[in-house]
Amino acid sequence: MKEKIKYFRESIKLVWQSAPGWTFVNIVISVLRSFLPLLLLWLLKSLIDGITAAVSARPGQPIMNILWPVIAVVIIWFLDEAASDISNFVRKKQSLKLETFMYGLLHSKAIRLDLINFERPEYFDTLTRAAREAPWRPNSILNNLVSILRGLLSLILMAGVLTSLNWMLALLLIVVNVPGVWLRFYYADVLYNFQREQTPEARKTAYFNWLLTGDRPSREIRLFGLGEYFMSLFKKSFLKTKEDELRIIKKRTLIELVSDLFKAAAVLITIMFVAKETIFGKITLGQMAMLLLAFRQGMVYIKELLGSVGGLYEDSLFIGDTFEFLNLKENIVAVPPEIVPTGLNKSIEVENLSFKYPGNAETTIKNVTFRVMKGDIIALVGPNGAGKSTLARLICRLYDPYSGSVKLDGADIRNMDPEKYRKLISVVFQDFMLYNLEAGENIRLGNIDEENPGEKVKSAARASGVHDLINNLPDGYSTAIGNLFDDSRELSWGEWQKLALSRALFRDAPLLILDEPSSSLDADTEYDIFSRFREIVRGRTSILISHRFTNVSLADRIIVLDKGAVAESGTHDELMKKKGIYFSMYTKQTGRFDK
Repeated sequence: MKEKIKYFRESIKLVWQSAPGWTFVNIVISVLRSFLPLLLLWLLKSLIDGITAAVSARPGQPIMNILWPVIAVVIIWFLDEAASDISNFVRKKQSLKLETFMYGLLHSKAIRLDLINFERPEYFDTLTRAAREAPWRPNSILNNLVSILRGLLSLILMAGVLTSLNWMLALLLIVVNVPGVWLRFYYADVLYNFQREQTPEARKTAYFNWLLTGDRPSREIRLFGLGEYFMSLFKKSFLKTKEDELRIIKKRTLIELVSDLFKAAAVLITIMFVAKETIFGKITLGQMAMLLLAFRQGMVYIKELLGSVGGLYEDSLFIGDTFEFLNLKENIVAVPPEIVPTGLNKSIEVENLSFKYPGNAETTIKNVTFRVMKGDIIALVGPNGAGKSTLARLICRLYDPYSGSVKLDGADIRNMDPEKYRKLISVVFQDFMLYNLEAGENIRLGNIDEENPGEKVKSAARASGVHDLINNLPDGYSTAIGNLFDDSRELSWGEWQKLALSRALFRDAPLLILDEPSSSLDADTEYDIFSRFREIVRGRTSILISHRFTNVSLADRIIVLDKGAVAESGTHDELMKKKGIYFSMYTKQTGRFDK
């Protein structure tokens, strides 16, 4: 309970931070709406009593007797309706503000979290639950609290009206609604636990839906005729969760129907009692109408009240998923004493570096040690799964090693702010991103803070060999590329890779890491780039990862990785003389072309 109260407090704080003005207006209108229905009931009583008196009065007087009560009823009715409409608008506006605010919190947290989280399935479960609840659940907590306040005020006022006739009616109004409280609480727990357990299955459903509707899988789906197969998998996964949920809701509905019978019996008792009192002249027709309407309104208010209490209990369960995500620890931070990086002045040094992915039994990187001097071109080669890309991510400090260190000019990068350190690095990842934006914007993303990117963007495009292509697009560098939006131009995979290379070159960083930068390039472009590679990377320290040995032979030093460890190291000529792993791989690859 202490944790739930903490979540309530934190949620209300978030709501207030997102829109303090709209939140205040929401509360004020909700309290005002508690009093208007009671005032309307009292005026209706006066109106009916006035009409009853006017029936027995002399002609000419009836209209004058009821004129002011009619006007008052209409005004209060209008104010009640207007307050309801304004309240809906205020809640919608407040909800929009909160949704924007909460998405900002989620996105801010997601981009700060350690990359290693994306290697854990449980992270995606946590993210899915948070994304599902965060945009609206805090506002639901506030609205339920406001509804409870409004419901209590309205219920007390209506119960007071009923007590004026007989206190048993007020007690009856409350007692018949008690089962609804238990029902809401009990099934809130059941549904929450069900949905939490079903998160992995829900993600599986979303995955099959993406396979059927996404761009990337669309080609193989058609070529291999996989549509019907994945449709069946989606249907099976989707129905599994929904049918189980329906079974729970069916049980709850049956119990609710029994509860509704008790409420109907309470209404019958009330009507019979009030009718008897009216017939025997103990109350007027106006009082009868007021009491019946008060009982009816009381039933509505107590249903809303109990619904809000139950909703608040549900919120207390589900909001925990949001805070579970927001409270995830960020481990990739500057470890004291913090050092401010000033550039790559001497070297990048890897010392006894070891790393293992979560859940993996095998160590991916094993006691790797090497040094890259400023201005050097170093090549990392080795078979698939040797750990080359993982090593690049460790150097970028996207991961932290289990043991060992990466040092910049002799200082451990763990003592540096990750964001400041990464500004010194530019990378073309093997699985580079395709941004459905303008061509020039795709390159500028390499350094979004660049104030005057114009010529620099074109220079980076020329270096990667993509300038002529972009220049010939309908709107040149302003042409939208990709296939998601209107008036865009799709590129080949090789052309996308040229853009990714341009993006990396555009970033004025002293360390350049290229992970398979030419895997999709045509032979002419690849030859053009690597024949002037030293000119392109002049002034930078470069780490090249490639399976194309004709390209890596230009490196100052080649480091051969095998099963996560350094197997060999040296220049191309030195490694060829050793006749080890590098020699074997090089001769096999180049031998295919010599035959």
